[in-house]
Amino acid sequence: MKLFEITTKSQLSKLLAVTPAELDEVIAKRGKYYHSHSIPKPDGSLRVLRVPGGSLRLLHDKIKRHILDEIKLLDCVHGGVIGRSVVTNAQPHVRKAVVFTLDIKDFFPSVDPKTVQTIFEVLGFSSETSNLLAQITTWNQELPQGAPCSTGLANLAMTRIDIRLSTLAKRYGFTYTRYVDDLTLSGSTRLLGFRRLIGRIIQEEGFQIRPEKTQTMHSGMRQTVTKLIVNQKINLTREKRKQIRQEVIEFSARTRHQRRNDKSILGQLSWLSSVNSDLGFRLRKRARLVTKNAKMRRRIPNSAKQRSTSVRRVASPAMRSILYEARDGQVSC
Repeated sequence: MKLFEITTKSQLSKLLAVTPAELDEVIAKRGKYYHSHSIPKPDGSLRVLRVPGGSLRLLHDKIKRHILDEIKLLDCVHGGVIGRSVVTNAQPHVRKAVVFTLDIKDFFPSVDPKTVQTIFEVLGFSSETSNLLAQITTWNQELPQGAPCSTGLANLAMTRIDIRLSTLAKRYGFTYTRYVDDLTLSGSTRLLGFRRLIGRIIQEEGFQIRPEKTQTMHSGMRQTVTKLIVNQKINLTREKRKQIRQEVIEFSARTRHQRRNDKSILGQLSWLSSVNSDLGFRLRKRARLVTKNAKMRRRIPNSAKQRSTSVRRVASPAMRSILYEARDGQVSC
């Protein structure tokens, strides 16, 4: 049963809450609505984002909300799905003998307007309305990375691959998940004999693999899935944990005003807590205690400041530290 029954431009316009004339105008001038900018990738190259604005952005948002978000994706899909994340994508692969990861080459550019039109037709849109939706959601013969609809449409374009690999995994006792263009299979050492078949399935469905990103990780080495360690439990890499610790130290050394305006560390700590709750709690506690101590120092009365000055004047560095802790109630006798 098809999810939608939209056969005319008038019906599509009503669904998107615009007039047919407005729809035609945005499609005709859609090139002017895209704004491009680049962000660095971990490997040093640049990722070009093409983000729609104005009336085109409004149409993208409506298509995503009223059409794409209404579609229930397969359980193996974790990218661009509410309630799922890189953590839920990595969790099924914890404590596996072999973890095999692949990356789709040029993922969004590989999905062309014809594919997008077919997706909408399968959902229940007529050839005419599917063509209009494909024109709205693609640009330069591809899905623009950075547009609201692109991840949802790319997920749907991967449906046949997801079904085939999920079926293969279920049949032979493996586990399969996908986060956008990152595919992961894990299981016993028997998985090693299926690597070529997995690659062939992906190619048969019209996508290419980035060979340099393909990894086979045994339990005796570090196993990572979407940049999370999965050997014994979900965790951030040692390098990432060290980076966040350093950022907390730098955050703690800033003034109250600087801390208030720095939202990035809060996001980092929130992310860390979702992966490693114990470490996240300790670093959050450290950041809060520093803020609390900073407030307490500003409230020290003059008499206490004088005592503090005397401590600095008479004590050696080691003894000074003990006297400070004793003064602040941090040392019990």
